[in-house]
Amino acid sequence: MLYLDTGCLLKLYYPEPESATVAAAVVGEVVIFTPLHELEMVTAMQLKVFRGEARPEQAAAAAGLVRDDVAAGKLVKPAVDWPRAWREAARLAETHAATVGCRSLDILHCALAEALRATRFVSSDARQLVGPRCECWRFEFSPSFFSRSQS
Repeated sequence: MLYLDTGCLLKLYYPEPESATVAAAVVGEVVIFTPLHELEMVTAMQLKVFRGEARPEQAAAAAGLVRDDVAAGKLVKPAVDWPRAWREAARLAETHAATVGCRSLDILHCALAEALRATRFVSSDARQLVGPRCECWRFEFSPSFFSRSQS
């Protein structure tokens, strides 16, 4: 299963730079959708409304598309062992936050992907592509997608 950070997931439901690249990366994939994704997606869309970047109808339409994809099985909501994910996140923070500058939610995404045994992890945040992944990832990253972020 594929794990997208919320920045990438949002690009599937609301047009942003790199939306086409993310869409191409997920063709034929089942994408993990956690409660963290749900919270961050709602917040991101409402912030777009607040900043005047989207209308309320657009935010509602994006939420509807997410619900449709959950119902269709394109987004899956696996059971999360939250205590394990939080422990792993704390461990990753202790190991990497001071050297990489990861935020807690970045690290929690990494820990969730690990706990859910994602086969691929895609992120638009360069901080998620160093540090934690060097230690624990058995994931496939798409260098072409991140080449601009890393330079």
